Amino acid sequence: MNLDPAWWQNYFDAAAIARSHALRREQTLISTGVTLHMDIYEQADKTAPVVLINHGGGGYSRIFLPLALALYERGYTLIVPNQRGQGYSAGDRGDFTLGQLVQNIVDVAHLARERYAGRLFLFGGSVGSGLVYAAAAAGAPVAALICHNLYDSGSIHDSLALSRLAPLRHIPGCPALLSALIRFGAGLVPGLRLPFGALARFEAMVDERDPRFYAIWKSDPLPIKSVSLRYLRSTFTTPPRVPFEANTRPILVINPLRDKMVSPAVTRHNYARLGGPKQYVAIDYGHWATGAVFIQEYAGIVDAYLRQHLVS
Repeated sequence: MNLDPAWWQNYFDAAAIARSHALRREQTLISTGVTLHMDIYEQADKTAPVVLINHGGGGYSRIFLPLALALYERGYTLIVPNQRGQGYSAGDRGDFTLGQLVQNIVDVAHLARERYAGRLFLFGGSVGSGLVYAAAAAGAPVAALICHNLYDSGSIHDSLALSRLAPLRHIPGCPALLSALIRFGAGLVPGLRLPFGALARFEAMVDERDPRFYAIWKSDPLPIKSVSLRYLRSTFTTPPRVPFEANTRPILVINPLRDKMVSPAVTRHNYARLGGPKQYVAIDYGHWATGAVFIQEYAGIVDAYLRQHLVS
């Protein structure tokens, strides 16, 4: 497979690309037995607050470049890792478990904690929302979380909600049957691959105001193209160590109301379950969005929330 390392530049204008080249530093880390790749946008001040931006199932580090640059300009150091088997990281592409991805985030968080003196925050989008919650529950040393969407990795209902099979969640007995079938198949042939695009509605990642993104993403060689039954089983059999109801960490949950990929009702339900200090912001966008207006609005929401947690 040709994993063109420069394809990401198709998403952005010349100014953003030049700014990334000027600021970006790249580093690797061994986690879960493979080499993870990270993009780092580092402030000169080692006491600056640090945000780890974690991608979802169809993403990788460079897709979050505009958000990283917007937060960098607001005074944050950004670390944007590629999870195991995704983006620029090593590992069998598409054949991993949520538990391994959670450990990736925990390991990067500990690296950041050792290197920087500023407060440390986790951001995760889409599937990454549940991953950063689970990473914090597993001991990632962070002060607060920002979850774009919020999904439960211990729930077959949420796993189905992320897929084209979402309507089947409402048929009595169907989630349990599908759960049993996936478990059985993963037990027999855990490495069997299914096309990722046939499982999730990636064509609905952005709303109608964002016409360029999906066409570029669809031709991008870096997003994973297939996933194993081992991975699919893990999406509903890897509950966080701390259930949502027992949470004690500060969390901002951002819910995109135009989301046609995954119903916003899933995030609303999980937000209602959350214990601990929490805030909720609904935004008038699709599952994700691009464009200068969105990025500045979004970075403003994130920045305003994080500034509440810059001191103990």
